[in-house]
Amino acid sequence: MMNNRNRSRDVSSEDSNRSSHKQTSSQNKRQQLSTVFNKTADVDDPPFSRLFLLIPKAMSEDELRNAFQIHGTIQDIHMVRDRRSQESKGIAYIKYEKASAAARAMEEMNGTIISPHVRPLKAIISSSRREGSVRDPDEHEKMLRLFVVIPKHMTKDDLRKVFQKYGSIINIKVIVDKLTGENKGFAYISFSKASEAAYALEECDPSYKPKFAEPFSSKRHRDNEDALPSSASIYGAVSPPYRQKMSSGKQHPSPSSNSNDHRPSPPPLLPLPTRSLSNNDSNQSSTLSPVSNSYHLLEINNERRLIVRCGMTITNYHISKLFDLVPNMEECSPLTINTFNELSNSYHLLEINNERRLIVRCGMTITNYHISKLFDLVPNMEECSPLTINTFNEHYFIVRYKTCQFATYAREKLHAFQFPDGEILSVQYYDEKIVNDLIHQSQNGKYGDTSGIGQLIHQMSNLQGSQEEYVDYCNIPLPSKQKYASFDAPVAKTLQIMPQRPVSEDYIRDVFNRFGNLIDVRMVNPQLCYVMFSDERSADTAMETMNGQEIALVRIRIIESDKSVDSTTASVMEEAFRINQRKSRKARNDVAVQGTNDSSILSKVSMVKLGYFEDLFLREFVDKDVRRSPSINRGYYIRMKALEYALNTFYSVYDQMEVQIVNLGAGFDATWFRLDEERKQRTHFIDIDFPEVMQRKLALIEVRSRLHEQFEPMHTFSSLDNFAVTNEKYSLIGVDMRDSLTLNTLLQSVKVDETKPTLLISEVVLTYMGRSSCNRVIQWILDFFQECILCTYEQILPDDGFGQVMVAHFAKLGSPLKCIHQYPTSESQVQRYTHLGFDLSFCVNMHDFYRNYLSSDEHDRIETLEPFDEIEEWQSKCAHYILLFGLRTSSNISKQWFEQMTNDCKSIIHSKKDTVISNNNLIDEQFKVDTQFEVYPTTMTYAQRFGHQSMLINEKYVWTIGGFGTVDGRHRRLKTIEVLNIDNGHIQRLDNHLLGECVFHTCQASDNLILAFFGRKSPGILNSCTSIDIDSLQTLNFNEDEKILRRWRHCSCYIKQTDKIIIFGGKINMSKSTNDTLCLQSNGELIPSQFSQIKPTNRNSARLNTYKHFAVLTGGLLENEEPTNEIWLLDTSQEIMTWTLFQTNGTIIPRYSHSADIIDDTLWLLGGINALERRPPGLCKINLLTGDAIEYTIPTMCVEHPIILYNHQTVLLNKTTFLILGGGGNCFSFGALINQPMILKFDHLVN
Repeated sequence: MMNNRNRSRDVSSEDSNRSSHKQTSSQNKRQQLSTVFNKTADVDDPPFSRLFLLIPKAMSEDELRNAFQIHGTIQDIHMVRDRRSQESKGIAYIKYEKASAAARAMEEMNGTIISPHVRPLKAIISSSRREGSVRDPDEHEKMLRLFVVIPKHMTKDDLRKVFQKYGSIINIKVIVDKLTGENKGFAYISFSKASEAAYALEECDPSYKPKFAEPFSSKRHRDNEDALPSSASIYGAVSPPYRQKMSSGKQHPSPSSNSNDHRPSPPPLLPLPTRSLSNNDSNQSSTLSPVSNSYHLLEINNERRLIVRCGMTITNYHISKLFDLVPNMEECSPLTINTFNELSNSYHLLEINNERRLIVRCGMTITNYHISKLFDLVPNMEECSPLTINTFNEHYFIVRYKTCQFATYAREKLHAFQFPDGEILSVQYYDEKIVNDLIHQSQNGKYGDTSGIGQLIHQMSNLQGSQEEYVDYCNIPLPSKQKYASFDAPVAKTLQIMPQRPVSEDYIRDVFNRFGNLIDVRMVNPQLCYVMFSDERSADTAMETMNGQEIALVRIRIIESDKSVDSTTASVMEEAFRINQRKSRKARNDVAVQGTNDSSILSKVSMVKLGYFEDLFLREFVDKDVRRSPSINRGYYIRMKALEYALNTFYSVYDQMEVQIVNLGAGFDATWFRLDEERKQRTHFIDIDFPEVMQRKLALIEVRSRLHEQFEPMHTFSSLDNFAVTNEKYSLIGVDMRDSLTLNTLLQSVKVDETKPTLLISEVVLTYMGRSSCNRVIQWILDFFQECILCTYEQILPDDGFGQVMVAHFAKLGSPLKCIHQYPTSESQVQRYTHLGFDLSFCVNMHDFYRNYLSSDEHDRIETLEPFDEIEEWQSKCAHYILLFGLRTSSNISKQWFEQMTNDCKSIIHSKKDTVISNNNLIDEQFKVDTQFEVYPTTMTYAQRFGHQSMLINEKYVWTIGGFGTVDGRHRRLKTIEVLNIDNGHIQRLDNHLLGECVFHTCQASDNLILAFFGRKSPGILNSCTSIDIDSLQTLNFNEDEKILRRWRHCSCYIKQTDKIIIFGGKINMSKSTNDTLCLQSNGELIPSQFSQIKPTNRNSARLNTYKHFAVLTGGLLENEEPTNEIWLLDTSQEIMTWTLFQTNGTIIPRYSHSADIIDDTLWLLGGINALERRPPGLCKINLLTGDAIEYTIPTMCVEHPIILYNHQTVLLNKTTFLILGGGGNCFSFGALINQPMILKFDHLVN
């Protein structure tokens, strides 16, 4: 089959859970071109906030909104429509802002009639987006019960008094220790209505950490399921198999036992031993069969032993290590038994010598060579030979494998596979009688058509009997197993099966086979499958009997499917999903990389819609818009601008010349469509990607008028699964880029000219290939094109905190970055290109590109598009992506390109003949020191936040106030105050709702007060100043005079010698910083003051510390978004306070959002950020008497966890130890990283 390959897209973390669904969708070909419902996460945020509605088909969205908006704020309404007619299907989804609103709407609207319609509504909670078509009418029952964390002194009556204001409480269960009766610190509260429970969850004190809990009966039912054995090791099923009576050791038959049918069946369950097992028993050995499972025996006494069943890859060492996690394990030893006979049915073994052979039926164009090559993809094929029979339009082949397991695997993968495109293979198990009848009938000329031969092969269409029987995996009696209908029989009716949870296809197949005339079962995803019958009566009987019943303890819903499901395209799509579910790790990785295209195109559309970049055609490749976060929008904006720059430079250098552009891993990129007419006329543009992706793109072009009017294919070429279509100016090629021979053939078929100047674009593509594969692709480029420029946009710097999160993100998605560790820096990338054969290579990171190439007017325009205050994340993202060029051109072209890029981007790194040169001469000396971060022990999670303030009170308590962190798994601005006792690690959480949300503020302690200065809530709402009484937690606002400039990201310090608080700088709006200085008394009262005319420039995110009677200002981000390494001193002892620039000797790396501390006469700067690849801030030591400065490198890990040292706080535990609290942030679309409390000892650096 296809030799799929890696390709690249950046993937949004907002889609991070959606990616598995999107990977499946990428296999589903043309049926998935119109997405039924946009799914951006497995679970709605908040959970249970989405309604599923059955409505009259004539009802409009406005009518629906007017009826339901009275119950709460609606975020989204989606009406499910027919793909062709766009008429409503009578199904709708409503997403509310709050779960309580959704529950209230369900309770009040379910069964109501909205005039003028006469049909009542059906409204139920849709618990998650993953479920798609699966809806449980009792889903709201999961919202009736809350789990809460409570103080151990709280009683049931106390809890009732707190929560009864939210609604009618049915029951409260406080969990206590069974031995001591002591409150364990949590409880369950059951409400009479889901809306009441949801309202309590939303409005109660966050310290209770409320969560929805499963109904008790549901939990008990689930626990019973978990006790059952599982067949997942063989079939990948995630639902429990049929029951096994453990006490008697009785073995129940599999669904396919005592049957000659060879379709997949659930594996039988092995009985537990009914006798005592001695050491001798455990050591008995027999020859292991290829399908044996490993068994492990924990031998203690008879009544305390366990039998553990696991896969063949698990050893005794693994089991002993796992079970030793439970105390008092005495022994773990393997039990070697032969399970070949018991498992034979699950591998569909046939009689005697025939079990290794398959019958393959295909079209007349397929030869023995094609079949042998295709089936040889499954290991251990021994023979492939044609079956000589007289048919008009079909070929038959016999394929034999070394073992029955490989034959079974080949049949499962290749039956109903398209080979070539549009023709379906039939792969059946060998049967001597059928083959002899085939030969006999064909010789007599009785069967000369496809349907006749198909009927002969499948002579099993009659019922075997109607006697009902009980099977252990279904809750009702079923008819006996029946024979299947002919595989090519016309589909009379298709049923859509929707289980509440995933159920193995084998169980569904076995159950519905019993109603007769079953053609096939096709799984679209784990919770949606189609069952096709050749007779309507059998389908109707199956639906009437099984709708609402249970298979493997999972309730199923059945509806009649749309006719469109029976189309050839849908069949191919569904079969492709089944095949891809069984692909090798390499193939699964390719599928995962393909799925990144869907996420990438959605992010680009989000960015375009907000006005970052103009592209009228991207929207045509998606069915529904999504709104990304500002940092993701900016990330994709700079990506589009960088590639646009490459195109413009290419056209500028090759002005008026005929050129070619090859877009490697193009996905749904719309670059060719947005080219102006002049460029289109002199360009042959070629998009290359996986055949599956290009088929989807071509299908979209065909159905979207805006795209189709610009591209109408004139020629089509195909080779097996690969293809090319072209109209001579624009070509689409579906091929594995690593298959250079096929790629060459298809390029030549669309008349690509090796001699023309060619720009090849790799937009995050090559990094998904292994180094050898990637280098072979680059070598192919150099061999094929005589004059070419390779433009690459991809990631670097995998080893710092941001880089580690980035690498882990792609690995988790199944599309790891395979080249980034071999080529981690800009220097290594340019050296690689020249080493492979390019005459010249150079690159620029996205921070330098944004800063130097884009104008200040463009910067100002971007700032106005949406509120944005994630500057650290933005600059980190830009520092980790580069635009890299490799040139093989004439010396004149190379010189012209290099000069233009040097002029545009200023700071670039280039290489020629393995010599690396940088325009950036600021390479500072940093000293490596032997120091490590250590985890600070606390009794519970502490200071998991950033943008907060921490301070030491009374030399014993560390108060942490405000910031941005995680509450119940959600990122939000925090209201809580956390107090750490540094003597014993005990933590106390104080809820102060009067203080409210506060981020990027500053705090100073004075007497018994903590003074909090400014900061912000949301980007547009700034705080005033607030005092907090340490004893009573009472708060009081002060300095609310409008003349006082409110700000955030400022800095402050308290100068004890002069009893003054100094506040400097900060941001006053999204695009403007200030250099305003305020002087206050220790009680927070403003002091009118005069300052020298010479003073620091506007900046934010700097730090201010006290040194004698001076305020010491360090670092900061200037208004041009560049960090500084300046140090300023403010003398507060004079009437006119004077700013002085402090002169230093040595290295101080520019930084902002760092921490600063002064110990005796030494200033210590820790962490911070800049976007300079070779100058990451570390630990800087500055002597305030001499000005001597030195930089030390610091680790990027704390134990095994990556760390990001910006927006953190430090507290001095002693003169040589920092306590580091919080810090970190969102890492683009890759997820968030917030540091745990750490300590850093630097006693060896003091002297």
